[in-house]
Amino acid sequence: MVTQGCARISVSLLDGKVEIEGSEEFVASHLVPLQGVISEIYHSTEKTQAGEIDGAAKLTHRDLASLEKFTALYDASEDGQIKLLTDLPGDSIAHKTVSAALLISYANSLLGTERTPLETIRKACKEHACHDTNNFAATIKREKALFVHSGTTYIKLSEAGRKTAQDLVEQLIGRQEATGLARAASH
Repeated sequence: MVTQGCARISVSLLDGKVEIEGSEEFVASHLVPLQGVISEIYHSTEKTQAGEIDGAAKLTHRDLASLEKFTALYDASEDGQIKLLTDLPGDSIAHKTVSAALLISYANSLLGTERTPLETIRKACKEHACHDTNNFAATIKREKALFVHSGTTYIKLSEAGRKTAQDLVEQLIGRQEATGLARAASH
């Protein structure tokens, strides 16, 4: 009896995983159809991610103005990304980083984009002088109750995160309204 060599194929596509193991003949018979499926999945994922990035880039001031009560907190920058107009609450860089992630992810969700690129949050943290190069990703990743992590480039608000973000937004709007009333009373 002649034994054929054992062969193995392992594919991840961000841990969707497909593993085939067996005789060389068996693995070879599955390789061609598998390559087609992998290519289809890869290109589909690539288009979805590009569409979400393009969708975020198309945000305009008018889109945010349609959510009138939020215009004191958000604007669309020249490159179409959400820009935070408020100081970030928090007594540490990590706390401010989480606040930025909550606020930006919440604005994206209001505009119909559930996944928020970490690069967008990183940019906001840099603009608000609370970017910790060495701990940024770990700070976001640590907040498992607030965010659902999609690979290493996106986050999505969990239900608890959405509630926390909504509470934070309401608190900030209330604070700005109170400040505006105090200014009006002093004039």
